[in-house]
Amino acid sequence: MKNLKKILESILFIAVSVSGLFAAGNASVASTAKKSTIVYTIKGNAEERYYTMMDKPVKALGYRLPDPRKHVNQVYKEQYGSTTLEVLSFMTIVNDKKVKPLLEIDPKLAGFNPFNLVIYKHEGKDETVISHLTASAIIDMLGITDQKVITEYTKQMEELDALVAKTFPSAVVSHGTYEGAVENTMMHYEITFDRPEDLDDYIDEIQEKVDDTFTEKGYIMAGFFDYKQGKPDLLPSYDAFWTFSLCHFPYSYSVFDNEGAMPEAAVFAPCTMYMYIKKDTNTLVIGMPRLANWNRFFTMNNQKRADFLNKLDKDIPATFIEIGAKEIK
Repeated sequence: MKNLKKILESILFIAVSVSGLFAAGNASVASTAKKSTIVYTIKGNAEERYYTMMDKPVKALGYRLPDPRKHVNQVYKEQYGSTTLEVLSFMTIVNDKKVKPLLEIDPKLAGFNPFNLVIYKHEGKDETVISHLTASAIIDMLGITDQKVITEYTKQMEELDALVAKTFPSAVVSHGTYEGAVENTMMHYEITFDRPEDLDDYIDEIQEKVDDTFTEKGYIMAGFFDYKQGKPDLLPSYDAFWTFSLCHFPYSYSVFDNEGAMPEAAVFAPCTMYMYIKKDTNTLVIGMPRLANWNRFFTMNNQKRADFLNKLDKDIPATFIEIGAKEIK
């Protein structure tokens, strides 16, 4: 009996130890997952409450809405004849007063500022979804390492999320996740130019050239934001700093709408392209997140979407070269 008792105790010890190892292993796997998006799921149609929040409440936090795009699904229906969505609106926002000091430290932050606080609702589903990229995912994709920028920007996002949670207290909150390192996430280009006596002459010229060249290739400049706003004392390290919001409507319809619609990926839309000229220099710096990031966070669920994404991820760099830019590795 004593021997049997010892054997049973040994088996129990081994079982507990192995169980502990598996638990530790699972915890390790779980700990590697990083949050890509925060998702608020609200019962019913929350569109009007969302628009109310996006007026005075969000502006009270310091956010601007440079180029809001409401009822994108209706435009899809008018242009392509059908939609699977009851609601889809792109509300690009930027807290420029709080972002500007951070751009002085790392201008790459403009790669997702403005960003989209998207709302969507599938037809036939009794729920509305509001979502945006997390601060940590944005920082990861942009390759930002400065701790002050990380801390301050994360705080901004927390304030925004507190507002959404307050506005929709019954919302079910979840997160998209991703694992591993994100690499080759950004496009970086430069244009060296002959600096004129009046820099505005060059700025007007290059902005028009960028707009015209992308438009000719089927893109839409869905937004524009000037961080300097014509005031020299704003962003003193820069002579110019602006963003374009770039959209390709056939691509967005193919991903966000129709069969197997993926409106959740609209947190990336429209794409933000930033351009700046450091003070007293003759170099225009261009940066933009790659569309490949969409596939890292939201795996394209059919080959047509994946092929379209890959095509644009080649077309956009080629267009930068066409306007005279050189890639910076």
